[in-house]
Amino acid sequence: MKINWGTGILIFIVLFVSGMALLVYIAFSQKINLVNKDYYPLEIEHQQMIDKENNTRQLAENISISFSGDSILLHFPHLDDFSKVNGKVVFYRPSDFDEDISYDLNLSENGQQMLNSNGLLKGKYIIQVDWDYDGTAYFTKKDIHIQ
Repeated sequence: MKINWGTGILIFIVLFVSGMALLVYIAFSQKINLVNKDYYPLEIEHQQMIDKENNTRQLAENISISFSGDSILLHFPHLDDFSKVNGKVVFYRPSDFDEDISYDLNLSENGQQMLNSNGLLKGKYIIQVDWDYDGTAYFTKKDIHIQ
């Protein structure tokens, strides 16, 4: 069977259009993650976050975060009344915001909270502690790597 130049051009165009359609399908099926689901509203509140970090720097002692086995221990600095501490802890995963885990702060009398790390996937997390004590807001973050 002999293929003339007109048939060759038609085959090339059909293959080219099919290839482009395949590339468009692959591109639209890719998952795209911003930093957070609510990225833009958080950017508007950026100055408040800077103020919280400045308040944290003024503390004599910062929150200490330690690991032991399958648990993560948060130890807060010496405060008069730990029942006045409100806030939340977020295990932020930069690679996929669907894997973020959030906990409410519930401190013991000595200013500690134990969190379970079994639900965390292997890889990088940023522990973000956003807390309030007696009307003053604070923010602490620490990078961790789960093995």
